[in-house]
Amino acid sequence: MAESDGGDCASKHPQSRAMFTGGMREANQDTIELKGLSARGLKHIIDFAYSSEVTLDLDCIQDVLGAAVFLQMVPVVELCEEFLKSAMSVETCLHIGQMATTFSLSSLKESVDSFTFRHFLQIAEEDDFLHIPMERLVFFLQSNKLKNCSEIDLFHAAIRWLQYDESRRAQAGSVLCHVRFPLMRSSELVDNVQTVDIMVEDVLCRQYLLEAFNYQILPFRQHEMQSSRTHIRSEVLSVITFGGTPYTDNDRTVCNKVYHLPDMASRQFKELTEMDTGCSHACVAVLDNFVYVVGGQHLQYRSGEGAVDSCFRYDPHLNQWLRIQPLHEARIQFQLNVLRGQLYATGGRNRSGSLSSVECYCPKKNEWTNVEPLRRRIWGHAGTPCGERLYISGGYGVSLEDKKTLHCYNPASDQWDFRAPMIEPRVLHAMISTRDRVYALGGRMDHVDRCFDVLAVEYYIPESDQWTTVSPMRAGQSEAGCCLLDRKIYIVGGYNWHLNNVTSIVQVYNTETDEWERDLHFPESFAGIASTPIIIPQNTTQR
Repeated sequence: MAESDGGDCASKHPQSRAMFTGGMREANQDTIELKGLSARGLKHIIDFAYSSEVTLDLDCIQDVLGAAVFLQMVPVVELCEEFLKSAMSVETCLHIGQMATTFSLSSLKESVDSFTFRHFLQIAEEDDFLHIPMERLVFFLQSNKLKNCSEIDLFHAAIRWLQYDESRRAQAGSVLCHVRFPLMRSSELVDNVQTVDIMVEDVLCRQYLLEAFNYQILPFRQHEMQSSRTHIRSEVLSVITFGGTPYTDNDRTVCNKVYHLPDMASRQFKELTEMDTGCSHACVAVLDNFVYVVGGQHLQYRSGEGAVDSCFRYDPHLNQWLRIQPLHEARIQFQLNVLRGQLYATGGRNRSGSLSSVECYCPKKNEWTNVEPLRRRIWGHAGTPCGERLYISGGYGVSLEDKKTLHCYNPASDQWDFRAPMIEPRVLHAMISTRDRVYALGGRMDHVDRCFDVLAVEYYIPESDQWTTVSPMRAGQSEAGCCLLDRKIYIVGGYNWHLNNVTSIVQVYNTETDEWERDLHFPESFAGIASTPIIIPQNTTQR
C-alpha cells in the first residue's frame, strides 16, 4: 500500500481538470473513451484520487503506471517508480527497464542500469535477456561500469544472445566488437573463443580474434595496438605501491608486496599481489596503464652498493609480470618519468658512485639508449614531466646550491638547461605536476652531523620561471612514495627525521584548496616505496 497527499481528480490534476472544465468537447459527453488506458489501471487512479492510497504489485504495476503517466498523476508515477526500485531483482530487472524506457522515466532507468552493471552475468542467464534489443546489449557490453565480469564470460553472454535467433548472426560483428578479446588469457582464446563457429565464419569476428592473438604474442608492441578493446573495464583510478624497506639493522630483506588504495573514498590500503623479487627505492612509471618498475635494490643497503639494473613491466589486468631489457647502469635513488611515450631514467647512484647519465627506453624496441646527460652528477633528486619538458630538482650534487637546482630537459633538442632554483634546498624529496604547476614536497636537509625534515612545500610555474610557497606538511617524509590522484597528492611512508625512524603515515594534499587533508596510514612503516595511480579491474577493487 502506497500513500500520498489526496484531493479530488478534477481539482488536483491538470489533464482531468482541463477535460471537464476547460471547454473541451469531453465536458459535454456522456461517455468518454480514454485510449491507452486499461480499466484496472484507471480504477487504481480513481481510488487514489479519493483515498490518497494505491495498492501496487508486479501484476498491476504496468497498468497503474500507464494510467498515471497518461493522466499526469505525478504523485502516483513517483510511487510507482519507488515501488519498482524496491522490487528490482535479477528476475525483474529487464522488465522494469522496459517500463522505464516506455514511460520515459529517467531516474528509474538509471537505477535499472546501475543494478544491471552489478549483476550482469546473472541477468544474462535469464530468459528475458534473450529478448533485449541489440542496442541495450551493446550499451552494457561497451560499458566500463560492469562489475565482476571477465571478458570470456561477457563473450559467452553475447554468443548466447546471438545464437538465440538465427537472423542475429549478421549482427555478430557489431555486437562482439565490444568484447575485449585482447584482455583474455591465451588459453581462453584458443579453447573457448576460436572454437565458436561465428568467430571463424564472420569476417569482422576473425579480425577481432587475430587482433587478440597479435596482442598476446607481441607484448613489446602492445603500446602500438591500443584500442577500445585493450582498455581495462573500469573507471576507477587506484593508488598502487611497490616494495619498500623497514631499514632494520639486523635484516636486509626488502618488501615484495604490492598494495593498492582502491579509490578516492577508501581509507585503507589492501594487498593486491606480490613481486617475484622484493625491492626498495625502485622507480615506477605508467604508460598505457602498464606499470614499469625499474632499478632500486633487492637487498637493503644505505648506500648505492645494492643498486640493480633489472626492469619489469606489470600488467594489472592479467596480474602478470614481464621482464624487459635491463638498464645500461644499475641505479638507485634516481628518477623515472614518461615523456612522449618513452621512459627516461635520470641520475642516481650505484656501487661506482653518483651518476649524470640519462637513459631512454623505447617500449616498441624494448631498448635503452643513452641521451644527453645531466650537467652534474646527482642522486636523491626528484623529477616530473610537465608539458613537453622534464624537470629534475635538488638531490646530492657537489655543493649546497645543487640541492636547490632545477634542471629542465627538452626531448626535442636533447638538451638540459637550468631554471630558477627552488626556495628550499632538499634531497630525497618528491615532485608532482598538475595544472601547469610543478610541486616539490618533503625531503630532508643535512646540517653538519644531523638531518632535518623539510616541511616546506613549493610549486614552480614554467611559464613565469618562479617558485611559490604553499601550506607546509604536518610531518616530515623523505624517501617516500608520491603520486597524484584527482588533483590530490599522496605522500606514502618514508623516513621521518624528527622521529628518526621510518613512518607509515600517508599525507594527502589538496592542490585546489591548498589544504592538507586527514592522514591515512600505510600497512607497514617503510621507506623507499614506489607509488603511482593506475586503473585496475573492477573485480580487484571489489575484493
